[in-house]
Amino acid sequence: MDAGRPLERRYASRVRVELFLNQYIRDRWFRVLAMDLSPTGLRVQKLLERRMPLSRIVGLELELPGTNEVIWASAEPRFDALDEDFQVSGLTFVHMAQKHERLLHDFLHRKQARPWSWPRRAPRRRPGPPPLPVRSF
Repeated sequence: MDAGRPLERRYASRVRVELFLNQYIRDRWFRVLAMDLSPTGLRVQKLLERRMPLSRIVGLELELPGTNEVIWASAEPRFDALDEDFQVSGLTFVHMAQKHERLLHDFLHRKQARPWSWPRRAPRRRPGPPPLPVRSF
């Protein structure tokens, strides 16, 4: 094991998303951006606020694209990182209804089945010399 690299602690692969959701901390709601998502948790980013309450459990309310159904879950913060404008948090799901777990699982399966890639372009053709005229004798 390389001593310079941290030990990978994740149990499931993550899917990159850009998904707005509501995070509830001690009865206050915050609009946050989910940056990646897995069956066991997610990473969110939010604007820094002066009086950010701390809590061992937070509530989450989100709608996965294509489901038209609101998913409710509770999560436990695992890490927080701060910079000048944003707070990034890693959250692990603690409780979620079975129906919502199934929706999340299906969504992640669909996203992983078709990995994202840049759209393909048609190859560019370089203009060549003009065709030679055909002479008849």
